[in-house]
Amino acid sequence: MSDLNSSLNTSITVVQRCLIVTLPNEMTDEDIEIGSSRVLMKANNSYIKGTIFDLSIVSVLDSYSFEALRKASKAISLMGVMVVWIGLRPGVVSALLDLNVDVSCIKTAMNLEQGLKIISRAQLNKSRGNK
Repeated sequence: MSDLNSSLNTSITVVQRCLIVTLPNEMTDEDIEIGSSRVLMKANNSYIKGTIFDLSIVSVLDSYSFEALRKASKAISLMGVMVVWIGLRPGVVSALLDLNVDVSCIKTAMNLEQGLKIISRAQLNKSRGNK
């Protein structure tokens, strides 16, 4: 049981009305499912404008984990919240390309600062369009 609790160390914080979800280096399939559920509940219960998945310490992302995160991102987007993935390491990017997964629907940035800027610009453009 302690192994399960220690592996569920996904950190979820709020910065500038954005959920920042820092994913652990090693994730089991169960961790992904539980983590995705936690993020969806937090996004639903918060007044947020964006969600950032921080993968900067993730060294391996298999196709199942990618698909689970993609589905969570899509669900959050359907709630009207923009999602940006940050910190993708070169090895993870290479593996995703080797696995031939469709990454075209994923918005990405190099770091947290850039991710927050993308979300802020999108919100600004959205508010200008509504006026």
